[in-house]
Amino acid sequence: MKLQNALNKLNKLGLSVKQDGQFFTTRLNRYNLEFAKNGSSDDITCIRVLGINEKDDILQDYCAGVFCDNLSQAIKLASN
Repeated sequence: MKLQNALNKLNKLGLSVKQDGQFFTTRLNRYNLEFAKNGSSDDITCIRVLGINEKDDILQDYCAGVFCDNLSQAIKLASN
């Protein structure tokens, strides 16, 4: 999915998206929805849904959350 299409889809749901470099984050219900811009292309990648208080722990090799195949799947997962 193209970055601009993803941002438009989230804006239609009334969600504000925060950008931190190549990474984008928004909050939906009790979950954070994150994705990244894929290098120099306009596609998005690494779409992930995680709880508000969940964090990765590099030292223990723990990656919080669930990775999704597409943005629609992530929105559906976070809406439950």
